[in-house]
Amino acid sequence: MKGVFLAALLIASACGSPTGSVAPSPPAESFSPLATATAVVPTATPRTTPSPSSRPSPYAGWTRTHVRGSDVLLGVSCPTSNLCVAVDQSGNVITSTKPTAGPAAWKVTHVGGALNAVSCPSLGLCVAVGYGGALGAGVVATSNNPTGDVADWKVTLVDPLGSLFGVSCLPVGLCVAAGSGKVFTSTDPAGGAAAWTEAKINASINYTGEDGVSCPSSVLCVAVDDSHNVITSRNPTGGPASWTVTHIAGSDAFWGVSCSSASLCVAVDQAGNVVTSTNPTGGASAWKVTNVIGNGLRSVACPSSQLCVAGDDAGNVVTSSDPAGGDSAWAVLGVGDTILGGMSCPSTSLCVAVDYGGNVITSTSPLVPIPAPEPPPVQSPNWKVTKVLGSDCGATLPETSACFTSVSCPSASLCVAGSDRGNVVISVNPTGGAPAWTPVNVDGSNYLTAVACPTTVLCVAADEAGNLLTSTNPTGGAAAWKVTHISGLNKPVAVSCAAGLCAVIDEGGNVLTSSIPTGGASAWKLSHIDTDHLSSVSCPTSHLCVAVDIMGNAISTTNPTGGAAAWKKAHIDGTDCFVGETAAPCFLSGVSCPVINLCVAVDVSGNVVTSTNSTGGAAAWKLVNIGGQDGTNVINGVACPSSTFCIAFASDNEAHGHVLTTNNPTGGAAAWRQANSGGDELMGLSCGDAGHCVLVDYWGHVVTSTNPAGA
Repeated sequence: MKGVFLAALLIASACGSPTGSVAPSPPAESFSPLATATAVVPTATPRTTPSPSSRPSPYAGWTRTHVRGSDVLLGVSCPTSNLCVAVDQSGNVITSTKPTAGPAAWKVTHVGGALNAVSCPSLGLCVAVGYGGALGAGVVATSNNPTGDVADWKVTLVDPLGSLFGVSCLPVGLCVAAGSGKVFTSTDPAGGAAAWTEAKINASINYTGEDGVSCPSSVLCVAVDDSHNVITSRNPTGGPASWTVTHIAGSDAFWGVSCSSASLCVAVDQAGNVVTSTNPTGGASAWKVTNVIGNGLRSVACPSSQLCVAGDDAGNVVTSSDPAGGDSAWAVLGVGDTILGGMSCPSTSLCVAVDYGGNVITSTSPLVPIPAPEPPPVQSPNWKVTKVLGSDCGATLPETSACFTSVSCPSASLCVAGSDRGNVVISVNPTGGAPAWTPVNVDGSNYLTAVACPTTVLCVAADEAGNLLTSTNPTGGAAAWKVTHISGLNKPVAVSCAAGLCAVIDEGGNVLTSSIPTGGASAWKLSHIDTDHLSSVSCPTSHLCVAVDIMGNAISTTNPTGGAAAWKKAHIDGTDCFVGETAAPCFLSGVSCPVINLCVAVDVSGNVVTSTNSTGGAAAWKLVNIGGQDGTNVINGVACPSSTFCIAFASDNEAHGHVLTTNNPTGGAAAWRQANSGGDELMGLSCGDAGHCVLVDYWGHVVTSTNPAGA
């Protein structure tokens, strides 16, 4: 299924850690678990910043409970509905005999180090693995009374040279732990270091991520690693030679695996793939890769061949009653707002997930119904879709690449689009079909992130390498474009130009301004104006610029070249800006100011924020929600060619392109109209005037209209 595409920065970058590649850091403490161990039972004592507790998730079938005293939860194991044991990165074990009974039913016990995974094959045995000490030594923590106190847990150092990230135990006779290219096996897991046997495998098992191992029986174990391999054994205690490494083409770094039996194993990876096999030792051809979501999948549990439940980076569960049945057999449901680090389903009538926010999320009816197919959207007759760039657009490129990235049309007779391969794509007849558009390479293989052409005799573009490209004759071929490198410019994302001024903003919160944009590097001034990532900028005159960022702020100035002190910041997009791992509800994705007394901003939650006094602070801005029609909550940009016409572009749940138009931008939600424009994963929008608008999309299409207000 196709994930909704955001042509914008990931909020995780603003948090300092890219989602999908972060492994918990070892705690600073030296590893001495019993000397510092404490037991904590959650109480009702108020907190300075309270966390939610026992509240329904977006789906009534799932309930989220915050466990006070827990940290980033990375694993969970429930042998029955009467026992669940979770572990976190701060060395806590979190236990409950009534996992669906709310916060008071959970107990936190500090063991020490950092615990990454846990396996409880029975009520009388739990085995957790992780690492401790400055060198990240691999440890095993075992208990025959997991709901007891600290003294009931025994910690054993089993690998002084590497960390452990996965574990799977059977009720009798076998435990297998994996980490740092090794597997450790034991038939007596609580028997101390001597009871564990090391086998070094020729693969990076669990080297940097929360990868896993699953043993449905004593004669089959399946491990996964971050190098796209599955590692299988029919004789897990037989030493290195008994393990086989199989590379799975088309997969990504694996983060988890669950085998309900020898005839079904399901692995999940950071690209949102489920990788299934009914014959896990049958080699690469026995594994099938299916992409089911656009986010990384962190955890998976398959209690039977009729149910698998995976958790992703954004708080979604992805479930199937036919795990090997392909894309259409999986359904997605939002149950939280951060990474679901662990999943356990003791039966088809109970699943327990844990997340990076210290929450436990439970369901007694975990299978998400497969939604009925939606009819294809009816495209508005006012919009025409033309394939301009090649058929390989997006298909063979990294996730961060796109064929079209941006577009600017200073008039109805000139449009200049940017692409991911150093090309500007130019047309003097934008509605003339594919032959009317000409790619011109002006910047090698660099990704052009933005372009602005205030007139037909000036265009300014920017690329991801911190270069500016300028031309006073944009249709004059490659020689008419000049490349200038700007020191300190950190991945520019937007450009806006007015008479006598150009402004460029970047991911680092910088603005670059010039009154002579073609004057070379010395003609540009760099100022740091925001601690958050900037996303869009609009300058209607040389005396007004308004930028917006991914945290709901507008940063405005009446003196754009006056340095950092000349810019003022105001939070304009609501009061709740909780930052999840992949998004924030107040992520402002675009702004357009056609005149000094009107600015229109949009966000990825379907809101429009308008002001007739953009430098007047937060109170001068008004927020209304215009999304939600056909799922078009993700608004990616806006253009207002005049004060009486604005057009925004959005994506629905299937990434289909939509436009929202108005002749009264400050008139509230009822003043906006919606239409399906065509195009998928729209990247840029520009209107030469109110009667000529051009969209470009990720897949190399140009979408044009000579009646955009007709919707």
